[in-house]
Amino acid sequence: MKKIVAMAMAAVMSLSLAACGGSTTPAASAGGSDDKTVYKITYANTVADSNPQAINAKYMAERMKELSGGRIEMTVFNNNKLGAFSDCFQQMQQPNGTVQMGDVSSASVTQFSNLYTPFALPFLFKDKEQSFNYFDNGETVKAIEEQFLADTNVRVLGYFYNDARALTNSKTAVSKPADMKGLKLRVMTSDVYIKTFEALGAAPVSMQFSELFSALQQGAVDGQDNGLILSMDSKFNEVQGYYTDLGHVQDTSVIFISESFYQSLPEDLQQVVVQAAQEAVAKERQDYADKLDSYLEEMKKTMDVTILTDEQRAEFKETCQSVYDWYRKSYPDYDLDNIMADIAKY
Repeated sequence: MKKIVAMAMAAVMSLSLAACGGSTTPAASAGGSDDKTVYKITYANTVADSNPQAINAKYMAERMKELSGGRIEMTVFNNNKLGAFSDCFQQMQQPNGTVQMGDVSSASVTQFSNLYTPFALPFLFKDKEQSFNYFDNGETVKAIEEQFLADTNVRVLGYFYNDARALTNSKTAVSKPADMKGLKLRVMTSDVYIKTFEALGAAPVSMQFSELFSALQQGAVDGQDNGLILSMDSKFNEVQGYYTDLGHVQDTSVIFISESFYQSLPEDLQQVVVQAAQEAVAKERQDYADKLDSYLEEMKKTMDVTILTDEQRAEFKETCQSVYDWYRKSYPDYDLDNIMADIAKY
């Protein structure tokens, strides 16, 4: 895979936080180590407190504290409490930034680097199990992680599941591409997402997730395409009437850590961070699976729910094939066929 140089970062976030991460204080106990320093981490994400990602970010913090004997203290800020994730990511890039860790949808990563753009392509994965196996083991994604680190000074630790992306809207039930004609849909800041929904006949509008609920409530947009659990946790069912399990992207939420902060840790604490992230990923994916059925039943109480047949989903997939042609022309430095062949192994 040819290496791509990520977009340069121009802005630096200005946060006034009562508790800034990255600081160190003497520890009462070194947990068996001569190093008595306590390393503090500020962790940012975009989801509600009840979301499996948020719950397991806190589980990750608990495991770090346990495994380190109290030498790592991580504070998790859910639901955009630290502001837009793009600002938080810029802090991770700084040697002494106020945010050291966080997670966000892989499609949103395209704000910082083009390296993750292939994973926003529609119907790239056949199911979540294939995506889990690929992101955990794929040769091409490991190469992407290495280049991402070199380009951004931010390390990838793993991948939470962010659900199969679905469609909600306030106008009409959607069971075929023609039903989407003219729907004004919020999408992430991703040219791949924009092209996908244009191909399906919708009118995509890019905006930050933190702005989405009010945009739906005020009718600035008709709908959006987050997964079932995130949509319910965000209370979109209060301002949306229709849901379709489109499944166009098996979404992941990429877990990041500032490389400058990571390299400041002793080697044993680096291993603690990696282990805690791996354990949190495994637990989060199971938590998602355990919640889906109950969340769907709850959604049916307030929304018109459309579950696509294989034939109906195939029509959406066929309609999106032009996006792959566009992608190959727009991103010629990527060997998309090699990435797809790697995915097919799983």
